[in-house]
Amino acid sequence: MDQQLSGPDKDDPMWTAARGFVVREAEGALRLINGGHEKTRVKVTGDQTGGRLSLMKMGVAPGFGNQAHAHGVEDEAFYVASGKFLFLNGNRTFEAGPGDFIYVPKLTRHAFKNIGTEEADLLVFYTPAGAEQFFLKNGDEPDSEGNPPPAWTPERFAALAGELDAHHMILLPNDDWS
Repeated sequence: MDQQLSGPDKDDPMWTAARGFVVREAEGALRLINGGHEKTRVKVTGDQTGGRLSLMKMGVAPGFGNQAHAHGVEDEAFYVASGKFLFLNGNRTFEAGPGDFIYVPKLTRHAFKNIGTEEADLLVFYTPAGAEQFFLKNGDEPDSEGNPPPAWTPERFAALAGELDAHHMILLPNDDWS
């Protein structure tokens, strides 16, 4: 059965306007976090999506990850592209591997850690966009010599308190998460 669907005329902008975009593998600003143990490539920013969505690709060294935190505005989602991660969700933990998708609504304590033996990749989505700006502004730019930047110490986090507040990021205790 050949069913005809009604729709706009083929001159309508829905048919003709190319509003989407493509970001190639090596494109996007690269920032190094936590002494370069997290390589964050900001692939898509809120400026590109009207504030609807942002996307980062993170390469995380073995044994590293982020501090327990929550976002006050954005929902965050993760897609494990490679490797094995331990995730914190509230007060529970679980493991996730390639092909797994994790969704974390705003105001939910969460964290991740690479528990494998090699660098592992995560795709990190924010909706609405905004949190990616923290990484763009505060992440370290790669050194032309390839030297790693300094590790992110408690003093550096303290110095970033205003930036964390501005991006509605809430650092939370790591007592039961390491």
